[in-house]
Amino acid sequence: LAVGRISKDPSLDLGHRLDYVVLQEECETSRALVRFIDFGKLSSAFIGPLNPGFCEVATLLGENWNKAIFSWMCINYKLDSTIHHPTFARTLPSPTQVLFTIMKYFSWAHVGIISSNEDIWMDTASKLASALRNQGLPVGIVTSMRKGEKGIEDTWNEIKGIDGIRIILLCMHSVLIGGEEQATLLTKALEMGLADGRYIFVPYDTLLYSLPYQNNSFNIFDNDSKLQEAYDAVLTITLESGERTFYGAFREAKESGEITMDLEATEVSPLFGTIYDAVYFMAMAIDSARRKGVRISGANIAEHTKNFSFAGFSHRVETDNCGKGLSSYVILDTDGRGNQLFPTHLLDMSSDSVKSLGRAIHFPSAAPPKPDSSCWFDPDVLCTGG
Repeated sequence: LAVGRISKDPSLDLGHRLDYVVLQEECETSRALVRFIDFGKLSSAFIGPLNPGFCEVATLLGENWNKAIFSWMCINYKLDSTIHHPTFARTLPSPTQVLFTIMKYFSWAHVGIISSNEDIWMDTASKLASALRNQGLPVGIVTSMRKGEKGIEDTWNEIKGIDGIRIILLCMHSVLIGGEEQATLLTKALEMGLADGRYIFVPYDTLLYSLPYQNNSFNIFDNDSKLQEAYDAVLTITLESGERTFYGAFREAKESGEITMDLEATEVSPLFGTIYDAVYFMAMAIDSARRKGVRISGANIAEHTKNFSFAGFSHRVETDNCGKGLSSYVILDTDGRGNQLFPTHLLDMSSDSVKSLGRAIHFPSAAPPKPDSSCWFDPDVLCTGG
């Protein structure tokens, strides 16, 4: 869809016809990396990789091949140095920065991270932990879900044994788009009395796309009162939709005949929009480099991702004069009863500020977890004595 629209876009001058090839990424990190090495001859630029576990090596290979890498999933904080990684560009704001800004707003510094036990999510959890630690935050535990009911109990008991954790990041597919592991994990937390408001659970993957929440009911809660109750302890952070939601934009593309597959919008992961935006983002960078009269190379494309503003799949995509993404995010909450999510706060990435939207968060115990000392969020102050 993106390539088709780019070829018809009169405002873009790419000098070449854009075409794409879908490169299958292996699920195991080591095998995915070996596979990536073979991709060098197959394309001129990359959208991906999806596994943060080999982002750094993939980026080094990209530099060696002088091919740009456009990624929304790479959270390796070292990649943000354009001096050291000139061919790497982010197509979304850094998820770590989004989390840090929100945690600072609520003064929740102590973090635990649980991932499902696939390589891609375990690697996401470990890279997320090192990025948050690089910001000075205390990550108390990084663990993955064990198998079976007893295993999940053990996972929660391990978390319970760590003092002072306020916020637990869940690196796995969101239950709202069919993530069964998250449903099991949250339900078990409720049964063990851990969804009582002492922790705030934050799904990680909703940071990577725009979850349609306006006028949308999440039927998963309808037949599962336990999950509904457990989700009261969850805050969902997602990209703010623009004028229309992901579902609306998908339906429009279907009605116009651009998407011919017989799929309902609700059967498609909203990650579709993120990938679409990444392809368009790359085309904008090529166009920008050509307008400046520079040779099209990996480093030159990645360098020309500044001061963008274009219509993404369901919202505007913008970058500042350093190439940093300026998308807004919303914090969504449930009332512990219904099947809808309501926006409570807006995060504006252009000013790194959070503002209340006038609707209070519904905490399970009527109060948020205790705040941590503000010293954790001040890079010039050392926290002492707890």
